[in-house]
Order: sequence, then structure tokens, then C-alpha cells
Amino acid sequence: MATIKTTTTLLKEQGIEIARISEQHLEITHNGKTSVRTYYILSNGSVEVFYQKNRYVIIDANNIAEARTIEIDFTPKTDYIPNKTQHAQFNTIKTCIQSDIPVYLCGEAGTGKNYTLMEVAKELGLDFYFTNSVQQEYKLTGFIDAGGVYHETEFYKAFTQGGLFFLDEIDASIPEVLVLLNAAIANRYFEFPNGRVDANPNFRVVAAGNTVGSGADEMYTGRLSLDQATLDRFVIIEFDYDRNVEVNLAEGNTSLVNFVRELRKSAKQQGIRATFSYRCIISVVALEKAGLDIKTILKIAVFKGMNKDTIRTLKLDLSEGKSGKYFYAMEYIKKEVV
Repeated sequence: MATIKTTTTLLKEQGIEIARISEQHLEITHNGKTSVRTYYILSNGSVEVFYQKNRYVIIDANNIAEARTIEIDFTPKTDYIPNKTQHAQFNTIKTCIQSDIPVYLCGEAGTGKNYTLMEVAKELGLDFYFTNSVQQEYKLTGFIDAGGVYHETEFYKAFTQGGLFFLDEIDASIPEVLVLLNAAIANRYFEFPNGRVDANPNFRVVAAGNTVGSGADEMYTGRLSLDQATLDRFVIIEFDYDRNVEVNLAEGNTSLVNFVRELRKSAKQQGIRATFSYRCIISVVALEKAGLDIKTILKIAVFKGMNKDTIRTLKLDLSEGKSGKYFYAMEYIKKEVV
């Protein structure tokens, strides 16, 4: 592919402004019109942006042969919010909720399901209601106390006033509760202790679990099997860790993101019960800013009491420049005398 060499000065003369606003997004302004497009950093991480007619060419400064071209139209993306990275499944979830289709999010702990749904609710103008792992029916239905006063629940408020009701850890909820939820979804009315109520037209339901209703496994031992009547009510969306979200939380520290992702992969391969979630990245960033040394940070925020023998079984892929200070700190920890 042919390329053309130009300069930043020439770009400005042509009325073009380019800003890197996340690890995979460029914000390009041309004659007052802004476009946001995805790009990919080449292998050595050295990236420059050049302009040729109606194309922006990303060129690896050390390997012109690997230059890449991105076709640009200058239609502003009004749904893009700078400095606020959305999960890759955001629009799929939003579309299902808009279409009044119940959603089941299946993913590991700490992948940001709650936060993403709160953001979806905001975009759709819906109030957000949350309940976690219901073990007693009254936590869903509400109850009337000895004085005759009805006590509302999050579910009741969403059902009657409209809003997005999120039942987290549905696979840790008792079956009796799921039967009630199934009936509410199917019938659009519900018998609460204070009487029958029809569902508000803006009532929406999302459930989430760490399994696909298959019951307990080595990682999530307290999970129950879900019957097909329950699963059939929902579309099932896999909700995994999103690299763009991780880079945003790490404030652009791709070395940390690569390290955590490699840990996650190795733990899964070795059958190690460990969760290296977004919270892990957030903690490392905060503790580094506070001046704590890397070795201590990894011990308390990443490995969290994991014994040395287990840590030694973690083997990381160091190809594509994935090594760094976190890897070397881990190797130091491995060599410490027990």
C-alpha cells in the first residue's frame, strides 16, 4: 500500500486536528467536524498518523511496509463520550432493553455488569433498581408488617413506576423467587402482598450470573442450576473483561493491563481459583500513586494472600513486549524464601 510522508504542521494547515483519546480511539477534527474512529497500535508501539486525501494512514515509524489505512467519514458520533469508555456489549444490551427483551448477563465477577447497566439506564432515561441474590421471597415481593404497612422493594418500585430492575447473582437466588420473576415477566402483572398490580410500560428486567445456569463449579461454588423455563425468558449475553475498559481504568498503563490479562489467562490454564478483576487494576493504580512499592502492591492487591507455590505456577506469555516492572516484581516474589 502506498503511503505519503507529511508533517503535523501540514495537517494543521489542512484544518485537521488529531487527538488520541483512548488506547484504541482517535478523535479527528476536520473543518469543524469531529469523527471518532478505532485504530490499532502496531507491534512496536511506535505510531504516527499521516493524512492522504480522505484517508488517515497509521504508520509504524520503524516499518513503513506495515502501514494501515482507515477510511474516514466525518459524521459526528453523538453517542461517543470522551474519557468514558463503554463496554463492548453496551450497545447490544441497550438495544435489547429498548426492545423490552429481558437480558441475562453471564460473566465472571468484577467485569462491570452493575456499572454498565447503570450507564445504559441513564442513556435510556430509566430509573435503576438493584437487588442482589434473593434468598427470601419477601425481598422481591415486599411484605406487610404487623401494623398493616406495606414495605416496598426495589422490584416493586421498578414494576409499578417503571425503570430497569437488575437482579444480580440470579444463579445464587432460590428457585421460588425465580418462579415469581418468571410469572411477572410473562404476565406483565403481579400479585404483591398489597394487591395485584399491572406492570408499568417502562418496566425492564436484566439478570446476571457468574454461570449460565449450569450450577456450581470450581470458581463459583455457591451457584444453583437454573431451569429452562427461567433461561428461556432471557436473551443470554456473555459479559467478559473488556480491554478498552481496563486501559481506561489503568489510566493508559497498558503494561499493567497486559500483566493482569496474562495472570487471568494463566490462572485459568492452571486451574487456579483466582479473580484478577477490574478492582485489581483500580487498586494497583491508586497504590502506585500513593508511592507504595510494586512488590508490596502485587502481594496485597493482586495475589491477595495467594501462597508462593501457587504464584510460582503462574506462567506469563512475554511475547509482544508484555514484560515490564510488574512481571519482574512477580518474579522477585516467586524467589523469596517462604
